[in-house]
Amino acid sequence: MVGDMCEGADVPGPTSGAHFSVSPITARCKDIWERGEHILVGVSTGNGYFNRVRLTRLLEWLQNHFSAVDVVYADMHIDTSLIALGCEESEARRRAKKRVSQVRRRVRQALSAVEDSPTEFRAHALSDFADSPVYKALGARVDRALAEEGGLSTACHDMVRSFLSGQPGGEGELTAEQIEAGLSYVRAEMPFLVDTPALLGVPSSVSCYHMEAQVWRALRRPGAGLRAAPGQAFAVVAPVDES
Repeated sequence: MVGDMCEGADVPGPTSGAHFSVSPITARCKDIWERGEHILVGVSTGNGYFNRVRLTRLLEWLQNHFSAVDVVYADMHIDTSLIALGCEESEARRRAKKRVSQVRRRVRQALSAVEDSPTEFRAHALSDFADSPVYKALGARVDRALAEEGGLSTACHDMVRSFLSGQPGGEGELTAEQIEAGLSYVRAEMPFLVDTPALLGVPSSVSCYHMEAQVWRALRRPGAGLRAAPGQAFAVVAPVDES
């Protein structure tokens, strides 16, 4: 799949005061981007990348190309990861609550800047989908694949190590308990990487992030038991000039 990488692809992109580069990871992903039907912006907590200004600029930039934009922010298993990194349970819960409150506020502030846009914007907490039959079914498929597919499991473990190693308490060799706590966080997000169109009722969708997630290519690998849905795409969308 490496040969399909559309690095710096010349895809139709929105134009505004801020500029972003777009790199769909495959030719198929590029085609879905060009449809402009829907894009998913995932926002994690404890990550300084999505500050209010950058998130606002991204949404303003995306509105000129996509008919619909959904922002989903993480609010599940944050305390579990903090506890695994050595944080006391009560302190972990306090920090998790604070992180979720902060990211929710940033998302709301960014959405207020595009409230008059013809593009449909929506925001959700990840936990909003916990009782969804579609989310549960996709989660069960993810769990089976993690148990049976070495390639997907390796990609997810690499994501966890990359994330936890950058957190306080994550220095050095990570324990099995720490890895499992991180996997809970990753598993909660995975249904949206497998089939956002089914979860949100859209024809096709691009999942974007400012860097490539290790698991994207595992979900696009020919012959894999768990593959991204036909209408599911992935693209790196990163700021070019933030002056």
